[in-house]
Amino acid sequence: MTSAIVVGAGLSGLAAAYRLQQGGATVTVLESGRGPGGRVQTEHHGGYIVDTGPDALSDGYASYLKLVEDLELGDRLVDTSAVIGLVRQGRLIDLDPANIARLAFTPALSMLGKLRLAAGFIRLRKAIKDVDSYDMGRSAALDDPDVSAHDFALRYFGREVAEYLIDPMMRLTTGGGAREASSVNVLGALGAWSGGLRSLRGGLATVTNELASRLDVRYGATVTRVDESESGVTVSYTDGSGTHDVSAATCVITAMYHRAVEMWPSLLTASPAFGDKLRNVKLISVSLGYRVPTTSRAYTVLVPTAEQPECLLIFLQHNKSADRAPRGHSLVTIYADTAVTDRFLDHTDAQLESWAAGVVEGLCPELAGYRDLSVVTRWPYAGYLADPGFWRRNSALRDSLPIRGPVQVAGDLFGAGSMESAARWGEHAARRILEGR
Repeated sequence: MTSAIVVGAGLSGLAAAYRLQQGGATVTVLESGRGPGGRVQTEHHGGYIVDTGPDALSDGYASYLKLVEDLELGDRLVDTSAVIGLVRQGRLIDLDPANIARLAFTPALSMLGKLRLAAGFIRLRKAIKDVDSYDMGRSAALDDPDVSAHDFALRYFGREVAEYLIDPMMRLTTGGGAREASSVNVLGALGAWSGGLRSLRGGLATVTNELASRLDVRYGATVTRVDESESGVTVSYTDGSGTHDVSAATCVITAMYHRAVEMWPSLLTASPAFGDKLRNVKLISVSLGYRVPTTSRAYTVLVPTAEQPECLLIFLQHNKSADRAPRGHSLVTIYADTAVTDRFLDHTDAQLESWAAGVVEGLCPELAGYRDLSVVTRWPYAGYLADPGFWRRNSALRDSLPIRGPVQVAGDLFGAGSMESAARWGEHAARRILEGR
């Protein structure tokens, strides 16, 4: 038997705690918030089910899907629409991968653009296969700090594909446009989106809620310090009853970097260059419900910066899973680009709703006049911007941390900001602890 304290009840922390408990450890989870899930949250509004944090998951989510099966939630998995929407010249164009003949004539790209896209795929197919989309730190050698995803896309695909396909893919996967993203993210995104998309009936918080129900989670517990000793670790935290110290053999920290270095200063000294250049992604999402269906069958809508610099991406949630909206209704989620979020954070909910409705109803005019729901969510800390050089710094930080140390770090620190990377790195921390016994 070993004892462990997990800091944070987000998906990564809960996954780490669950695997530790399965391995025979006695585990306590300390969470500063009032409930589990971190950024994985689901809200119910009448007949609408709104995922207000992470949204998409794919067949490539091996760790996450294994977790779903182990929790006996596999019967909740559903396939989402394979149709992808792309905004071009103010229009929403559906791209159906199942209809190859129609794809050849889609107005989303010119014929030259389609040829350049195919040629680029052929040139990059081995590199795409070699990059792990959820552990891109392993491909840090490919991350040139002087080459952005936009530069990389221009070289292999040409300007049209770079601006109207690669750029919106970077916005979807990194929270910013191609000019702000690492070239490695292009390879990771192309690999991750080669499989089908999935979702869970009842909302994505189903997984984190089920995990928390099987664990000892203490809410309202804000960790202030993690100290190492010869016998293990001592974790100090505050809650409504005062200040407490609790000891254990090991600890897993899954907090965001700016909080993790406050409670465990060793992380700051491990690789200072990582923290010095770290840029946080800030996001705002607005989910709008409508009493009529959209004509588009897409779930994911890619939005190029050239078309909508303020709108990061759009999800047509009713095409993700039928239970997300009442029958015959639509649920649309729009995200603000991280570049404008600082300004948007000062907007009222009504102002954000008005902005979102203008974009959505401009692309889907059939929805205008039928809105019956609005949910605004603000994430001042939503992840890290994987800009050029990020994966090199990420790899250096990982190499500087002790493999068998009593303190392990998980969360978004080494991943790509997805539910798969959260689950994977939580399980990775648990595995190191269990193997180190």
